[in-house]
Amino acid sequence: MKQSGQENIVFYLKGLAMGAADVVPGVSGGTIALITHIYERLILAIDGVSVELVIQLFGTKRKEAWKAIDGSFLLPLVLGIATSILLLSGLIEWLLHYYPIPLWAFFFGLILASAFVLKNSVTKWNITALAAMVIGVFVAFGVGLVTPNTGSESLLYLFLCGVLVVMAMILPGISGAFILILLGAYETALDAVDKLKNFELEGLVVFLVMGTGGVVGLKAFAKILRWLFTQHKNIVLAAMTGFLLGSLYKVWPWKKVTSYYTNSDGLAEPLTTTIVLPELSNPEAQVLLAFVAFITALCLLFFLEKFSTNSHG
Repeated sequence: MKQSGQENIVFYLKGLAMGAADVVPGVSGGTIALITHIYERLILAIDGVSVELVIQLFGTKRKEAWKAIDGSFLLPLVLGIATSILLLSGLIEWLLHYYPIPLWAFFFGLILASAFVLKNSVTKWNITALAAMVIGVFVAFGVGLVTPNTGSESLLYLFLCGVLVVMAMILPGISGAFILILLGAYETALDAVDKLKNFELEGLVVFLVMGTGGVVGLKAFAKILRWLFTQHKNIVLAAMTGFLLGSLYKVWPWKKVTSYYTNSDGLAEPLTTTIVLPELSNPEAQVLLAFVAFITALCLLFFLEKFSTNSHG
């Protein structure tokens, strides 16, 4: 069945949302894919891509190959992700610098509501499903507590970073951007995006090396996830609910910096933080803005859920 232009736009917009989420440390593009009901299709499409099919796209069997890789779904989605990372990364950085509390409150609300929505997708809550959810909570929570390191800028290290980061990006509740911070490569990646926008060769090299690592990690992990969805879908959904709940600690809006590191410009940047309760009388706590952002996220999720339900029904 031929895909409509409206569906292409919808997939592109979902890609934009995934890309924006992946730029923020603590938020996962996989979470957005789950919220917008494209996660399982994304895993199946990625696992279906092969070198042979890509070659066939440029031959006489291009129509069959395009259908086999679900190209009408993947292309607008990937374009949306790429557009978001290239164009919105600056906006996200600006918001993180000037309005971090409302931004984190927005994502906190989005992830919290998503966990409850995903919980309803679990068809049977038994001991195994509950155990999977608890394990998911501890895994995501544990990742958020790991202390970042200074990393390396060698091409092999950046390749391995690409492998690990994309594997994290595809998991709901595990932030690819935060994994980059843990590996000490977050600043390198953002710098590469800026250089790429200015057509600098160094940025292209870093982008290609990390991108190649990402493709390798994505293909390997997608195959595992596809098998898990096929054989143990209920348990996987329960574990992913746990991932979302466990990641809430990392996106709590009010934090106290406990240690710093020095970036490449010689400026002090937060390294580790601990959560604190907001001071209602302190205007710097931005409690009202945070509340508005939180409610906006809940309303947005309600809209996305209603839209997705109507489009599927």
